[in-house]
Amino acid sequence: MTVDGEPTIDPLFAEVYGMAGDMGMMITVLSNGSRLHNPQILELLTMRRPYRITVSVYGATEESYDGLTRRRGSFRLFSRGLRAACEAGLPITLSLVITLSLVITQHNDHEVDAMRALADRHGVPFNEYSNISPTIHSGAETLPSQSVTLLRTRKPFTGCGAGHTHFHVDPHGKASICKVGRDPAVDLPAEGLDGLRHLGGIADGLMARTGGCSGCALSGSCFTCRPLARLYQEANAPLNRYCQHGGR
Repeated sequence: MTVDGEPTIDPLFAEVYGMAGDMGMMITVLSNGSRLHNPQILELLTMRRPYRITVSVYGATEESYDGLTRRRGSFRLFSRGLRAACEAGLPITLSLVITLSLVITQHNDHEVDAMRALADRHGVPFNEYSNISPTIHSGAETLPSQSVTLLRTRKPFTGCGAGHTHFHVDPHGKASICKVGRDPAVDLPAEGLDGLRHLGGIADGLMARTGGCSGCALSGSCFTCRPLARLYQEANAPLNRYCQHGGR
């Protein structure tokens, strides 16, 4: 189960996290790290370690980080949280408890080396993300922030376990196959946990080649899953952002 949308600010986070652990779920927490210094949160994650904690990094300095998040003090809170997590021994390399996601945009691409150095300084593994996607509602407003010179070539998409081995739940209890393919979703408060059984069928349906991808002769080497391609298409994004046709 993946938990994001800054789950640590939810007053029920500890309760839901504990319940998921009791059910034997492998939990991945996606966070901005702003509350990892909180004693209750830190104790919970230390005593009941998740499969992974992925912390987003939006810059290596206060100016670039706060400028991108548009929230003054966010870099300070991120730094405090990461430092507290490291001091508590959470980033154990062998089990990859903590990884960093370096989010690279036009706003901070001049600090890429410094962001890498920040991760190395804390002894935490990292991944780089420079391909900016549309919003989950197919909005294109995020696309201009892309650092075009640092576009990353994706590997061919060979399938994933979304909806079968893992799923996503939003703050309203809507369960979907992943954080990209959110529609249709299962209303967990109304259907209960048995509703999760529907996600496998939903996933299979969402992965079908439809719309602008139907009949594509290059589908075997496509490097974008269908739910993500749909967001790009609805946002009228340039073809080379999500389709191998764009480079031909």
